[in-house]
Amino acid sequence: MPLLVAALTVAACLSHTGRQSLDGVLVAHTFAGPPNFESIKDGDRPERYWLLRLPKPICVADDPSDPDMGAGAQGVREIQLILKAEDFDRYRPLLGKPVTAEGDFMSAISGHHHTPILLQGATLKKR
Repeated sequence: MPLLVAALTVAACLSHTGRQSLDGVLVAHTFAGPPNFESIKDGDRPERYWLLRLPKPICVADDPSDPDMGAGAQGVREIQLILKAEDFDRYRPLLGKPVTAEGDFMSAISGHHHTPILLQGATLKKR
């Protein structure tokens, strides 16, 4: 029986590979950056990132072919978006609005990554 539960859990997770399309609300959030990535009040540089806030948590499966960039995650409610510099002006009117985001999953690998799963090469469309 435990194998069946594990199989059902994995089946419910989104694949870490391939282009993904997710619906949510586009939000901006300021995080603590260098040098310590802990507290803006204590001197860390503020870093502003855009996130896709999901209507319900998702699960992303591990990518066994890429253990560095392919770690999965469960209970993901927000996904940091990796956009081209020129896309911020284009997508700014969508902040606070429901959007569909498309891109490729990657796992957080640095202090600049603030969600366990990120969406790289992200494109956005108003819903």
